[in-house]
Amino acid sequence: MKQELVLEFLIFLQTKPTHTMKRIALLMLLPVLAVGQKQRVGSVYSEHPAYDVVKESYRVWESGTEEELRALYAENAQIWGPGDKEAGDVDGEVQGMLWWQKNFDVTFLEMNPARHFTTQYRSNKGAYVFDWMMFRGIHKESGDTVEGPLHSAYFVNDDGKIAMSISYFDRETIGAQIQESFGWHRNGRIYDEHPLIEKLNEVVASWEAGDAEAMATHFAEDCRFYRLGEGEGYRDKDLAFRKESWSAGIAGTSSRKMNVYGYPDAIRYEKGDGGWEVLSWWNHTFVSAETGEEDTVFLHLSHSFNNDGKITREVLWVD
Repeated sequence: MKQELVLEFLIFLQTKPTHTMKRIALLMLLPVLAVGQKQRVGSVYSEHPAYDVVKESYRVWESGTEEELRALYAENAQIWGPGDKEAGDVDGEVQGMLWWQKNFDVTFLEMNPARHFTTQYRSNKGAYVFDWMMFRGIHKESGDTVEGPLHSAYFVNDDGKIAMSISYFDRETIGAQIQESFGWHRNGRIYDEHPLIEKLNEVVASWEAGDAEAMATHFAEDCRFYRLGEGEGYRDKDLAFRKESWSAGIAGTSSRKMNVYGYPDAIRYEKGDGGWEVLSWWNHTFVSAETGEEDTVFLHLSHSFNNDGKITREVLWVD
């Protein structure tokens, strides 16, 4: 049809010799030529054998076997979930399915009005399947429901095997529903990077630098201090007492070095009064100012923080 239209314009040019008419015709012809240069790179299908493979994988997840699931996947298939930094494999997919089947009655329902479709590109063997599903699992003991929307993209290779899948869902919401269905109740969140951890690091840096006044700026005026282990009688002390003990420790050592063991955790508790707690573990190496001898002790610190970011309680465990 496009070629016939172009031919008609060429004939028009020959029969209308005026320069004005030729220019008008050329201007009219440019959009036709531009459209004619576009090429279709593939086809989209509402039904396709590749989707039959994906649909069968849902059936297997609901009521099938490990052998049936493995038969649908390529041996080196890559399986991606939300936030994954590297792909999972078929073994992980199988273990996931078996865990869900053991604990839940699972169903997959297509989300209306969304419809799956399959794209087959001319330059690739195989096909890509895209769908929008509602995942639902009913706990076999508690009867609680875990559900949420699931969007997935699959690549089914020329052998009819799933070679790659990428799934998107709200992992945090699904995880919370799973915990609730088992009767597990989350009492907080743990962070390995947080501004309060940075405040703790500033306290430690001031101790190493021998600056008790700088350390004190991170503590609330009504902060309470506790020491366990070797600290008999060191209970419920105030900030003035702690500043004196810091100053005495600084005066009695020529150098101090705190080497973190593992990493600190910042915890936001939800039950009771809630609040923030930072837990940390340290190897404290120091040199006696009197004898010049070096020693190392292991410390565990627990710091409670208020909403202003000030420490309201310190508990120190010494080995």
